[in-house]
Formats: sequence, C-alpha cells, structure tokens
Amino acid sequence: MIIDIILPFKEEFSNAKASAVSLTIKNSAEFSDFKSNINVFGQITKQPFQDLNFTGIKTNKLLHFGHNRSIFVNYLKKTNLKLKAKRIIEMHNRPYVFNYALKKINNIPITLHFHNDPRTMKGSKSVKQRIKIASKAAAVYFVSEYIRNCFLDGIKQTFNNLHIIPNGIQRTLTKQPVKQKEVIFVGRLVKEKGCHLFVKSIRNIVTKHPDWKFKIIGTPKAGQDRLDSEYAKNLIDEFSSLGKNTEYLGFVSNVNVKKILEKTSILIVPSIWQEPFALTALEGMCNGVAVIASKVGGMGEMLEDIGLLIDNIDELKLEQSIKKLIENKHLLKEFQNKSWTKYHFNQSEIVKKQDSLRNQIFT
Repeated sequence: MIIDIILPFKEEFSNAKASAVSLTIKNSAEFSDFKSNINVFGQITKQPFQDLNFTGIKTNKLLHFGHNRSIFVNYLKKTNLKLKAKRIIEMHNRPYVFNYALKKINNIPITLHFHNDPRTMKGSKSVKQRIKIASKAAAVYFVSEYIRNCFLDGIKQTFNNLHIIPNGIQRTLTKQPVKQKEVIFVGRLVKEKGCHLFVKSIRNIVTKHPDWKFKIIGTPKAGQDRLDSEYAKNLIDEFSSLGKNTEYLGFVSNVNVKKILEKTSILIVPSIWQEPFALTALEGMCNGVAVIASKVGGMGEMLEDIGLLIDNIDELKLEQSIKKLIENKHLLKEFQNKSWTKYHFNQSEIVKKQDSLRNQIFT
C-alpha cells in the first residue's frame, strides 16, 4: 500500500522548524508498518527529516490560486496515479484542498485529518460542507474528541468513518528522570497561547523562590529566531525584568526541547483558546513533568486525573497553582508521578489503530 501525505503549505518538514502537524506526521510514520511506502509532500525544505520519503514542491500561488492548492496540483503532476498499487491520499487541515481533490480524483481513497476546529476552516465551516466531507472521505480523523464534536456540531446523521487518532510521542526514557527546580513555558508567543498569564502569575513567585528557575521557550512562529510582534517583545521584556532566575531561550528545536523537559519540574500550558490537543503537554507528560494547564478544548480529555487543570484560567488562579506545587514537594512529586505512570500516548501504540484503519479502507 502506498500512502501519500499532503502537508499544509505553512508546515516545514524538518527538525529545525517543524510545528505540530509536521511533528505528528513524522512521529506516526516512524512506527507505521507502511513506513517505507509513506511519501510526504510539502513546501521545499533544506534539511527535511531523515529516513522518511519527502518531496519538496515548488508552488505557484497565483497560477493555482494559493500555495496549498499549488502543492496538490504539482503533487498530481509528479505522481503516477495510474499505477495499480493500492494508494491512499491523506490530507491534513486543509478541507478546501480536500474538496478540490475530490473533483480531480475519483478512483483513489482520500482521507482528511483535522488538527483544529473544522468550523473555523475554509471548506468545512458550514454543516453542509462537513456533511459532504463525511460522505465523500474514506476516513476523517480528529486529534481529540473535542475536535470530533466540533465537526459534528449541527450534524444529525451518523457516520462510521469518523475516527479519533490522538497525537502521540514515543517515550524513549526507561527510568523516571531526576528533576531540577525549573518551571517552563514552551510554545508560540501569541496571545492565545497565554504566555502573558504565565509571566504575570510569577511576578511574586520569582523573588520569593530564588532557588527556582523560570524559563520561556518560543517565538511568534515555529522556526523563527526573532520577536517580530509587539506582544512578544513586551512579553519578554517584562519577563526578563522579573529577576535573575528568569531565562528566555528563544526558539529551540523539538529535539532539544525534549532534553530540557527531562530535567524540568513543572510545565505551564495556559492556553486561552480552545486548544485541540497540545503537543507540548504531551511532551511534558512523556518526560514525567508536572503539567499545569487551562481546561479548554481537548486538554481535559488529555490531562484528566494527570495534570493540574484550571477552569476559566487567569493569572491569580495560575499563580496559586504554581505556588501550590513549588511549596509542596510531596504534591509536586505526586503530579510528576502521575505524568510518568499514566502516560498512554506512545506513538508505537497509537499508529497501530491508524494502520488498522488504513487497511480497512481496502477491505
């Protein structure tokens, strides 16, 4: 079976600049039974992930009415779809490109993966559009129950091809790591990720606990080295002024983020939007970090009885939660142990379900 994966144009399929969708695809492909037959197509990338079949595609935004559609149009030109081998085309987060693909292909199953709320995306905003997708797709995948429920909003019909495939990260550590006194935020420095709540919540904690270090990793855009927004600049200026035990690390590759999380005690995920299924929180749990997070979107189903979840998060509630863990080492250890012992998102297990569903498409 051949599996062709079409990336959104904004995704850079490389270790240096990968964001959530690219990382999810890469992690999944690594453990798939079909790894050698998985082909990933996306924007041209200088140093793509190794050991995976990747094709960088030059796009023409004007000719093809957008970069995303251009990737698919040029994929069709590069690929011999007349081969008799079984083939699935898997599309991610671009329902309007999926709809365009339906017009161009009628004999190859196409699946669509939603990583965000379908009601906000071109091509799946209306109930009518989502019903068409469910009717025409070989399968529709969602990273969380929350995102699946968003897709079904207003739909009364029952469909049997809608599946939840959560993000996964393979735990490579064999022993629960020793932690240092570090509290960290990892993510894009945009308002919806809530980093400003983290900064405001630790104003008093930083000076009261000089033996603890407080760190921020991230920039407004994955792979970017600069702070190119007023929000990000003001945020880091305020953060850096809080004390000598604060450190801004800028953008850090996913490989190095994992190394940092191995020794981190507390991870803060203070999103103020409906977070679908935060990969950062998953990485924290994978490394036995105590996770404090806002209870939004798919975060509840991910962290229920594992992390410290905050309803209607604000800086005061976050401050109280951070203090609770910092000032009670037994409670802190309890949440770290929960992350370690209750982790059930190993990619090698999750991909078994995905591969099974791929096989079912041809049965």
